[in-house]
Amino acid sequence: MEVWYNRVMAYDKKFKKRTIEYHEEGNSRRKTAETFGISPNTLNTWLKEYREHGEFTVKAKPANNTKLTEKALLEYFENNEDSYQEETAKHFGVSQSGILRALKRLKITRKKNKTFQGTRPRKSVCLPSVTRKN
Repeated sequence: MEVWYNRVMAYDKKFKKRTIEYHEEGNSRRKTAETFGISPNTLNTWLKEYREHGEFTVKAKPANNTKLTEKALLEYFENNEDSYQEETAKHFGVSQSGILRALKRLKITRKKNKTFQGTRPRKSVCLPSVTRKN
């Protein structure tokens, strides 16, 4: 039997309470999870939370503390056209991947053709030909 779980990220308190009550009526964890369309791990988390606190707490969403604003990033690139993502990241105090995400969000491409000293073209290798004997 293939089980697909509900992919909703947040459940209201009434739904959680109904689920716990159904389980406490004597139904197994597996049956409760299948009946309500949730993961057994989710049910275990809810049971633990309910036993510890006696109710369900609302978890606050983390604040979106964006260090990069569109305006600041665009101004920076006007003055520093040839800067690399690593340099930009150090300037703003963020990670290089943060700069990459901000550039994608703003639909800015910043391709660089960086040549490395000491690089040389690959040599082609010629293998001796092999003749087949019949």
